[in-house]
Amino acid sequence: MLSAKSDLISKNVDWWFMYKLPKGCGPQGNESLGCEYLYFQSGQKTALSLSENKLGRGPQGALFNTLQQLFENQSPNVGWIHYNDEYPASMQSSDFPANVPAKFYSQNARASDRGKPIDHGHNGHCKGTLAFDLESDTAFWLSHSTPRIPGLHLDNEQAFFYPDYADQYAQTFICISLENVAAAQAIANVLQEQHQPQVFGCQLPSIIKEDSQYSELWQLAQGSLPPAYSEKYTEKHGKKAPADLTFKSKEGKSFRLLAKSGAWFDDFWIDLVGPTLEVDLRIETWRRLTKTAVLPTKDGKDIPDDYGKQDFITTYKGREYHHEFKDLGDKEIIDEITHIDLQMLKDHKGNMLSDYHWSYTKDHAKWAISEEGIERGKTNNETDTPTHISWVCIADMNRMTSQEKRGGGAICFNEPLLWQSLNEIERISGKIT
Repeated sequence: MLSAKSDLISKNVDWWFMYKLPKGCGPQGNESLGCEYLYFQSGQKTALSLSENKLGRGPQGALFNTLQQLFENQSPNVGWIHYNDEYPASMQSSDFPANVPAKFYSQNARASDRGKPIDHGHNGHCKGTLAFDLESDTAFWLSHSTPRIPGLHLDNEQAFFYPDYADQYAQTFICISLENVAAAQAIANVLQEQHQPQVFGCQLPSIIKEDSQYSELWQLAQGSLPPAYSEKYTEKHGKKAPADLTFKSKEGKSFRLLAKSGAWFDDFWIDLVGPTLEVDLRIETWRRLTKTAVLPTKDGKDIPDDYGKQDFITTYKGREYHHEFKDLGDKEIIDEITHIDLQMLKDHKGNMLSDYHWSYTKDHAKWAISEEGIERGKTNNETDTPTHISWVCIADMNRMTSQEKRGGGAICFNEPLLWQSLNEIERISGKIT
């Protein structure tokens, strides 16, 4: 039986969420190491809080407990599919999927790359593990934002599934115990059709074949090499419609997977997530303006043509960032979070997390929450009461032009207490430190 596993003791839980802190935040003399994380799980009655565990520092915690099921399981009925837009450095030729030739950097490459696997930049910008047990009809889906994990061919009692090179930036994780293997197959189909992930290190039970009832899992595990998507590609071949999949957890909680391929070629947050959920959003994503990763554009202009009334500009390393955008229909608003501040949250001992704060420039997480309707003056026409669904979206897509041509998605669900915690820690201001 496979399931998401809890943080403190390895017991089954319906789902969990983790938000890893970046290295160097916190009060002077007690700065974070970059392995601490905030934790929240299904059924929790208290706010998001700092776990007593640390990532990669020992055989404990939700991530270790969950992944350890796979590496210690010898059942022929258990399978898994890992995917990450950056391969783990410990990859071997046998870890590449059937449809993707193994390629490694030569000894003539720069020293930091020698012998390491070569990533395929046209695959989706997504990271995770889909695991399943055919005998017990159980499965879980782990989606996260950390490059090059899980490591393969390592002593897991030393690696603990989280390397210290990943301490630098904040990251997010969500793991869901799925209703059944059929739910895993539905997710696999969306991953294959929309995300087109960079797959590696798969294990499939022998019964899973192309013409079996598990063909979606088989197809995903074969891997793929998508073309170089562009606006010219979509003009020639047509835009591929995004996916909107509702699936359930083991205990019946509804989740909504919104996903797009590189052949859709619009802004993921502004043109898909906000309009589909019919809410204004506040989003935290990795945003860096470089020659190849600039603000999304349409017809040679920044998206959208008209910024919102509450838009403001910040400057980071000499480049300007806008922080409020309208969707293409001019109906909903996207606010980009500029800071995270944990002063309203507590650690596992009940101490307030004062002076734990960081800028989005130190955050590799990708998440969003719906904005309360009353903040924009929106009401329910029938009851004249403020409209609000406590949407939480955990994603793998950043908001940069470079990612319009890559697949990815967001797992969205209604969870008021987690929404409240995230609402309390997000900040939108004009100063970047």
